[in-house]
Amino acid sequence: MFDPKKIFDLMKNAGEMQKNIQEKLKSQKAQGSAGGDMVKVLMNGSFEIESIEIDESLLNDKAFLQDLVKSAVNHATSQLRESMIDYLKSFTSGFGL
Repeated sequence: MFDPKKIFDLMKNAGEMQKNIQEKLKSQKAQGSAGGDMVKVLMNGSFEIESIEIDESLLNDKAFLQDLVKSAVNHATSQLRESMIDYLKSFTSGFGL
C-alpha cells in the first residue's frame, strides 16, 4: 500500500542516500568478454574501462578485433546496468516504491 510518509522520509534523506548509492555503484565492477574470452574488458561502476585484454592472435584482423572490443564493452555495460537496477530495486523496496 502506498504510504505518503515513506515518500516524505525518502525525500528527507535523499542527499545522503544519493551519496551512498553513488559510492556503492562506483565500487561495482563488471567484466565483459567476446570471442570466447579472446577480448575481455573490465569496467567500473562509473562506466570507465579499467583494463582491456586482447588475445594476440587477433592483432592481424583489425575489423574482427574492433567488433569483439565493441561486443565486450557492451557486455560489461549491460552487466553494470543490471547490477545497478538490482541494487536500486533492493534499496528502494524498503520504502514501498
